[in-house]
Amino acid sequence: MKTKKIIELKNEKIAILWYWKEGKSTLSFLLKLSFSNITILDKNINIEKRDNINYILWDNYLDNLWEYKLIFKAPWVSPYNEKLLKYKNKLITQTQIFLDNYDWKVIWITWTKWKSTISTLTFELLKLIWYNVRLVWNIGNPVLEEINILNNEESKKYDYIIYELSSYMLEWINPKLYMWVLNNIYNCHLEWHNGRKNYENAKYWVIKNADIKFINYELINNELKSEWIIYFWEKWSYYYNKWLFYKNEQVVLTDKNIALQWDHNKRNISVVLWIIDVITSHNIDKYIGKINSFLSIFTWLPHRLENIWIYNWITFIDDGIAVTPEATIAAIKTYKQNIWTIILWWQDWDYNYTDLINTLKKYNIWNIILFPETWEKIFWDLSNHNYESEFILDWVYNPKIFKTRSMKSAIDFAFKNTSKWKICLLSNAAPSYNLWSWFIEKWLQYQNEVKNYSKI
Repeated sequence: MKTKKIIELKNEKIAILWYWKEGKSTLSFLLKLSFSNITILDKNINIEKRDNINYILWDNYLDNLWEYKLIFKAPWVSPYNEKLLKYKNKLITQTQIFLDNYDWKVIWITWTKWKSTISTLTFELLKLIWYNVRLVWNIGNPVLEEINILNNEESKKYDYIIYELSSYMLEWINPKLYMWVLNNIYNCHLEWHNGRKNYENAKYWVIKNADIKFINYELINNELKSEWIIYFWEKWSYYYNKWLFYKNEQVVLTDKNIALQWDHNKRNISVVLWIIDVITSHNIDKYIGKINSFLSIFTWLPHRLENIWIYNWITFIDDGIAVTPEATIAAIKTYKQNIWTIILWWQDWDYNYTDLINTLKKYNIWNIILFPETWEKIFWDLSNHNYESEFILDWVYNPKIFKTRSMKSAIDFAFKNTSKWKICLLSNAAPSYNLWSWFIEKWLQYQNEVKNYSKI
């Protein structure tokens, strides 16, 4: 919706659904447009209230949606909620408003895993070769804070916007994009999307509105074959193989001194090289020296295979962003037999853990710390074992299991049971909303407990 049409509604009754980070940002945006009849809808009753704003909180916050002309929905609210679904035409998001009002070049990166790292790398490399770019993160500031669409001159000053999006931001939007990049789709957020099919559609269907389309060749399907698409990986123009980066079977970069280690990261770098090549009109060769220098210092983002502490000769790795089995498998393959202890969650999001089970067996991870709730997804019903207790599992290689709800207990166990020169890895393989309302709490607790233990 164009801002001109939004402004026409400034005297109508408007709702903001879920008053957290994006809700607060949306309120600020609407107040700049002189909206006067705004209602905050939220299940949380502990909201700091402002004058001249209406509030409907707690269990009945979705009861009277028919009253509102427009409902600004936060990404975390599923539109498949039965109370919301019938008001689909009233829903609008910051992502849609941004795309409707920003006519310049947007590079849209939307994968299941590793999209933050690659979005950041794309941003840094374009900046390095003198493009004026802006990065908008999935979990950073809301887009209407990052890009001021109300100031035409300011918003048009960028050559490219790198926009990293989660699937939460994709449902039912109608974008016009310069470039669309899709690398992987794993089972994730299926409950929010009401099934795998809707999740895939959220990732796929916007491709029709992109000028340039990049997709991992492994995701080719019959519908996508009808589109003009550039494929990558495994002999498709840009790819990585045996320490070398290729462009049309010609080596453009070697793996020497690249700081971002492990195969999945190198394959992802090949995607970035292709993006740079297209943007520079296929003149990437002239920038390879600069790119290579930058890759020698670019490492992981926080909470993505982040080495946070070494104490008592034990290395503690924070991979707390890994909330799918595939992401945790990649982490295990990164460190292999050096992992002595792993911390896992089992919140049931209808994942299939068969490959993860086989990976745990293959690398003989001796200590497994299990947070609730669905043990049977990987082992079987362990309800006969109490929380805060250790036991040996009669399994292929008899690992020691520790069930807990406490991060402090988990770290105590890890320090006592992890061998010297080995790794304790936090890599969840599932979300942790059953214990924490926000994943940042989990990251901070893990890191703080590790560092606090070292002071004992």
